Amino acid sequence: MKRRLIILCLGLLLALPGARAQFYSSTNKKAIRQYELGLQQLQSANIQEAEKCLRQTIALDRKFEEAYLTLGEMLLDQRRETEAREIFEQFLSLGSRYKAWNQEARFAIDCIDFRREALEHPVPFQPINMGPEVNSPYDEYLPTLTADGKTLISTRRMPKNEYSPAETEEEEDFYVSQLQEDGTWSPAQRMEEPVNSTDNEGAQCISQDGRIMIFTACNRKDGYGRCDLYLCVRHGEEWSRPRNIGIEINSRSWESQPCLSLDGRTLYFVSDRKGGYGGKDIWVSRLTENGWGAPQNMGPEINTEGDESSPFIHFDDKTFYFTSNGHVGMGGFDLFVSRRNEDGTWGKAQNMGYPINTEHDESNLIVSADGSRAYFSSNILEGYGRQDLYYFDLPVELRPEPVEYRDELAQEETPEVGESITLKNVLFATGQYTLNETAQVELDKVVEMLNRNATMEIELEGHTDNTGDAAANQQLSEHRAKACYDYIVSRGIAEERLSFRGYGESRPIADNTTEDGRAQNRRTVFTVKAR
Repeated sequence: MKRRLIILCLGLLLALPGARAQFYSSTNKKAIRQYELGLQQLQSANIQEAEKCLRQTIALDRKFEEAYLTLGEMLLDQRRETEAREIFEQFLSLGSRYKAWNQEARFAIDCIDFRREALEHPVPFQPINMGPEVNSPYDEYLPTLTADGKTLISTRRMPKNEYSPAETEEEEDFYVSQLQEDGTWSPAQRMEEPVNSTDNEGAQCISQDGRIMIFTACNRKDGYGRCDLYLCVRHGEEWSRPRNIGIEINSRSWESQPCLSLDGRTLYFVSDRKGGYGGKDIWVSRLTENGWGAPQNMGPEINTEGDESSPFIHFDDKTFYFTSNGHVGMGGFDLFVSRRNEDGTWGKAQNMGYPINTEHDESNLIVSADGSRAYFSSNILEGYGRQDLYYFDLPVELRPEPVEYRDELAQEETPEVGESITLKNVLFATGQYTLNETAQVELDKVVEMLNRNATMEIELEGHTDNTGDAAANQQLSEHRAKACYDYIVSRGIAEERLSFRGYGESRPIADNTTEDGRAQNRRTVFTVKAR
């Protein structure tokens, strides 16, 4: 946990030339010698001798602050929590002028109290291994699931083959498994190129419909930093070649562990970039007509002075799960849940409790659309390999709002004549009418719908808000509708089944005096003309 920084910082002080009494809260030379002897014993793992020296240090100088902190941490690591709590309380009674030290001592006490309460009141937890079809003798982790619960993708780490150029002894690839009619999972298969490559890929997320995938790759020629986010899309059964998601998201720092919202317009990810609260923070970016917006830090209810990771926004778009070692917990990294308030802010992070969380590190949790089942990875349970995937029934108090996934363009949903459907992910840059990859994925669904309904005819409509010149808006809407028409024709749909029309700003569906209203008015729609 982050309080271990105390010992690290004290150790660094001793390593500096001339680092002696001027760096300590004590000027008692005998106490200082005894304390430094205790640190040496601690470094040599002579725990009993170290404790003896630290207690003698305190006896020589009752105000030697560093001795209390080091002894308290050492006792805590030994799970001697009652004694550790007493030592930290004694430290706080000294009234240290170092704010960070006081915070660390209070944090340690809070963790001790939380752990005691959590152990006395465990939450229901019966993890079940996902079986040999999903797991292997190697490592499986970072699961991701489509909204319909039928496609599971995970990262697998295994020894690299002789052809791999990876610099590590092991390489990471994506493996995918499908939920079968009998409720079992199909044997996990390695995703083919171009998604997987001879290099490492990992820490992925997939859109609710399984057509957009964002993942992490490190040290690539087209990267901006150590690790970047990459995007690829699926057209039919073929995946596009991954591309760097761009400088809007990636930086010279480290970006990883993406997570997309249900509508695909909000991206959560982890970064150690400047401007955060601690080491690794969770950031969020929103998709606009002009691409991904500037990432925003999720704020102090989520991020801490420690590290946060493994973000997962549930399909209800209100319940957020993540991992942290900076919030009060059982020890190491714990799993937490936060809920979005009505004003859009995030509520206080709630520890998911024991035995979901333990003194070990927990991470990589996702939740099914109906909110009843959670999936995670663990290396402390008996499994098929070093790290396996498991699932369990989520305690009621930790569940999100259930979501029933419905895709208006899915096979079981056929729109009626006269019905209009807004293509929410067909977005255009300001003043432009070029289709991006996300828009193409949305139009692919229209193509599939038309292929299922061989006599259906539709009209594609372009609409704008009232910003700028009306004539220019009319022309722009026509170009955008035509771009959608051309794409669908290019995918094999006969021209006589399609028409297109631009309506400019003439048919608003919301108030043009607000940005939200104007955003709703800028839309692409199709209307069924015949079935």
